[in-house]
Amino acid sequence: MEKTLCVARLFNDLFKAEYGTDMDQMRMHKMMYLVQRESLMFYNEPLFASEFQGWKFGPVLVEVRSEYATGGMFRSACETLSTKARELVESVYHRYNSMSSWKLSTLSHGELSWRCAREGLAAKENGTTVLSLADMRVDAARELLRRKRANTTL
Repeated sequence: MEKTLCVARLFNDLFKAEYGTDMDQMRMHKMMYLVQRESLMFYNEPLFASEFQGWKFGPVLVEVRSEYATGGMFRSACETLSTKARELVESVYHRYNSMSSWKLSTLSHGELSWRCAREGLAAKENGTTVLSLADMRVDAARELLRRKRANTTL
């Protein structure tokens, strides 16, 4: 299993190489969610152990949020990712990076795992309920089915 901040660092490095600046926090959390979902979809296992919380704008990793709050920007995350993990991160980055941060937030709001974690909360309220890995597996299965359907209709 990969270290969460090492995965985030690769996303940030890819973004910085393309745009010359750090990835914004909202985009980072959504990319991290999407790579976790893709890992469940393709490998049936999480890429990293950290758990997402159901915040108002989508899934959030508190560990990643802390890096933005302190300005650390993943400098302490220096371990190299496995080839499989690196390829997965790069694939997710290229698939979703053209979407705005707000579009990614809207996308995450359609996920069962986030909606379940938000049950009972007001729309503007940040929640601390952890997204269920079982619900994320459902999201992964639904996404895989969507892609298969899209490929058969082409």
